[in-house]
Amino acid sequence: MKACDRRCTAGLVASFGLAGLGLLSCGGSEPDGGSRGPEAANGPAPQLFTDVTPSSGVRFSHGSGAVGDWTLTEIMGGGGALFDMDGDGDLDLFLLQGGADPGSPTTAQAGEGHALFRNDGQGSFTDVSEGAGFESLTGYAMGAAAGDVDGDGSVDLYISQQGTDALFLNEGGGRFKDATSEWGAGVEGWSTSAAFGDLDADGDLDLYVARYIELESKIICNDAAGRRTYCPPGSGAPVHDVLLINEGASFRDASADAGLVGVPAPGLGVVLEDLTGDGRLDVYVANDGQANQLWVPDGEGGWRDEGATRGIALNQNGFAEASMGVVVEDLDQDGLSDLFMTHLQEETHTLYRARGAGAFSDRTGQAGLGVMTRPNTGFGVAAFDVELDGDLDLAIANGRVRIGPVPEGCELEGAWAQLAEANSLLIADSARFTDEKGRALALTGPLLVDRCVLQGDLDGDGDVDLVVTGNENAARVLRNDAPRQGDWVTIDPRAREGGATSIGVQVKLTAPDFELTRTTRASDGYQSSRDPRAHFGVPGSEAAAEVDVELRWPDGLRERFPGLTSGRVHPLLRGSGEAL
Repeated sequence: MKACDRRCTAGLVASFGLAGLGLLSCGGSEPDGGSRGPEAANGPAPQLFTDVTPSSGVRFSHGSGAVGDWTLTEIMGGGGALFDMDGDGDLDLFLLQGGADPGSPTTAQAGEGHALFRNDGQGSFTDVSEGAGFESLTGYAMGAAAGDVDGDGSVDLYISQQGTDALFLNEGGGRFKDATSEWGAGVEGWSTSAAFGDLDADGDLDLYVARYIELESKIICNDAAGRRTYCPPGSGAPVHDVLLINEGASFRDASADAGLVGVPAPGLGVVLEDLTGDGRLDVYVANDGQANQLWVPDGEGGWRDEGATRGIALNQNGFAEASMGVVVEDLDQDGLSDLFMTHLQEETHTLYRARGAGAFSDRTGQAGLGVMTRPNTGFGVAAFDVELDGDLDLAIANGRVRIGPVPEGCELEGAWAQLAEANSLLIADSARFTDEKGRALALTGPLLVDRCVLQGDLDGDGDVDLVVTGNENAARVLRNDAPRQGDWVTIDPRAREGGATSIGVQVKLTAPDFELTRTTRASDGYQSSRDPRAHFGVPGSEAAAEVDVELRWPDGLRERFPGLTSGRVHPLLRGSGEAL
């Protein structure tokens, strides 16, 4: 491995009471946005991504607020959202800053706050943070969920925090209004990931909030060598999640009615999907060190946890794992949604494949993911088609939570270097994955403490780009430059004219040689939101192809849109298709 560069960014000072911690980068992006990879027999390996942060206009450095107290929140944050802030069809960017104690303004050591960037449609961003309305946000920010809560066609933001969560309504013109009290959205405690979805099938967006533990600041933890380290989740009592039902102009806390109050668990990731096949959205929660949960509606306002009976609560050995990030997608192209989640170093990341009738099996080893994923601590994860070949690939943000040796070949000083890891890119080939880190050095080269992977077509060229956020480092914009093995199509369902993208719509795309299924969603991965539209690679297309699309809406309405041309974004209005 090459010797490491030592590059400093704002915020890497005074952490853990130590000054001058460096930002670690080994064999990654060059200052001009290019990258250097290992030499193959015929020259350098073609790179799938280019780091275009310098030219993108995105300037953001996350500060953890660490001052040597080893508070667990310090290594858990770094969330954000890609969302269409102004309704112009492209993806804008919101990034969350770290902070100090709950109740104080969330300004980092670098003197920065939360940041909002407007996209010009070609991947060039302008900082419009000033006057956006987030200046008064308090608490220690963790993540963001995006969705049109009030049904006015503009996408709103929910901020999960250690402290009191906050809801900001989009008023247009890049301005947001704090409507937390008005809507009854101020969930207390330590919230992590949150997800919007129509959980009662009444046409508006409800909210599920995963919560973690009661933070015990006075507990001191040491590793086996006697060194001070971060405490495990078991150092604090787990707390129950919160279900907020949209009543039209406010939320109703339905946690007790749903049966959540009596089932505390340290939740970190959450996804909404119909995993049982009954036509209703279920809630899957990735819990840290405890059994994962699948909350299934009982039809009478209550929910029951069917994670164990469905085979997705524990791994194949019967153990709970340190589940953090989670995605739910059809990863083997059989028309059924599978689950993939990231875990702690020395565990494997886990793949649960759907077997039909709402049952799942742990197929981590069969997919080639066992040995390959064991060395890393994964947080955020994105499932998307890198090369437009029809298969969904996986990009994973890694970064330890346990102090360990500085990565081989690097000579950094300080605690953050002892948490650094390379990210992962796992390329799918049918039912198996291969580690392609050598072809994606803009993603996998820097050795940092990353947390989230936000996915979406930032420059409007039809393939999926990435924004990678980290803890105590700078956000990075990665342009997808992968050789294309097909065409693409993006489906954008809208419940009404002028409305935002509808969340929770199942989209089935059919062509003569293949059939692919996605669900529109904004929240997955870890503490973040991404482009909610359904993006497909159309394999083997050399020119514009025609595909048929079938939509199933959250209330069960099904309709068909035949003969859609690839290479385009298709807004599809509810009720305008052929009824099924």
